[in-house]
Amino acid sequence: MAQYKIIAGTFHVKGFQPDGDSIRFQANKPENWDFFEWESAVDKASKKKQLRIESIDALETHYEGYHQSRAFAIAALESLLDMLNIKSVTYSLSMTQVVDADDGKPGFIASASTDRFGRPVSYVFPKSANLTDGTIMDSASMPIEDSLNFQLAREGLVYPTFYTTTDRIFAEKIRAVVTRARKTKRGIWSIDRTPDFTLLDMRTLQEDVLVMPKLFRRLVSFFDNYSDFGKLEEYMKKQRDNLVLWDGTKKKSMADLMKITGRRLQMKTPVEDILFSPK
Repeated sequence: MAQYKIIAGTFHVKGFQPDGDSIRFQANKPENWDFFEWESAVDKASKKKQLRIESIDALETHYEGYHQSRAFAIAALESLLDMLNIKSVTYSLSMTQVVDADDGKPGFIASASTDRFGRPVSYVFPKSANLTDGTIMDSASMPIEDSLNFQLAREGLVYPTFYTTTDRIFAEKIRAVVTRARKTKRGIWSIDRTPDFTLLDMRTLQEDVLVMPKLFRRLVSFFDNYSDFGKLEEYMKKQRDNLVLWDGTKKKSMADLMKITGRRLQMKTPVEDILFSPK
């Protein structure tokens, strides 16, 4: 069972490019970062650390110059900021950067590790959470329902995205609220097209269909590198995702979960049943 370091600190967005699943965090006590193994001294020394918010994936507001539905992407971000009590947010004209905000608001993170980019993989909590700075908790005792990760998933504002390293206890609880959100067509689940959509061009991806962000990013890379749509299946098979499904079945890539017929893409495996390998 994973051990999570509880760290109190403040959340920051001014001058940065946050979205619904990433934000900057500064610890009140820098010595709490000694709990982690860091890829570099620079990552460890940085004061305002970029977090990777675990178990969820928000719609892309600015990926390689492309975006998904801005309405839902901004809704996820603004819900995250509202739950952290960050007010008076002013965006750049492109909606990709926060120019001004009443930030620096207190809260907690619970993290067991960092990723290869030096980002603490975190569950994010408001200051009202019943947590104590500097303590170690396991997944059986941590109040995951109070986390913003859980609440954003429950409201249907983000896609669930699990890795083979994701704590199964937390994933089970998030899977349950995602199932309910989908059944009641809450948020993104009212228009999610991941299971079955027709892909004409990049405009389709940006404006017409809503799909899981991981698939969106793959398709953006395809369109950036290929002019022949007939190469899509071959391209998808080349991506070594090393997936594990919830029931333990192993798959080499997302292509193994998809049926591609002309420009029609179908992926019947529910997003929350896929465990991605961290890269």
